[in-house]
Amino acid sequence: MFIISDDKIIPEGYRRMTEEEIAEDFLKIDNDKNYFVTKNEWMLFFIKKLEKDMDALEAEGPNSIMNKIEAISDEFDKIDNDRSGEIDFLEYKEFVENNVFVSI
Repeated sequence: MFIISDDKIIPEGYRRMTEEEIAEDFLKIDNDKNYFVTKNEWMLFFIKKLEKDMDALEAEGPNSIMNKIEAISDEFDKIDNDRSGEIDFLEYKEFVENNVFVSI
């Protein structure tokens, strides 16, 4: 399990990801393995993950799925610091190191 937070304090029971874990994660999203993640790759990866949560999302209301998709798109834009339309490994690593915690 993981959490995303702007809080810089590591919550109890969580830790920061290692560089190796971050690299493995990045390569799972990078379909063509060119070391850049396009918005299409990003959206496809996370929309596939939403599939298992469809029942819960539908129970939240008629716009919940679209709201989640928009949040995924906004997250890409937040990570793409140079606004190139692609996330490179350094942008991804910086975001994860500063915002993602995994359970111990």
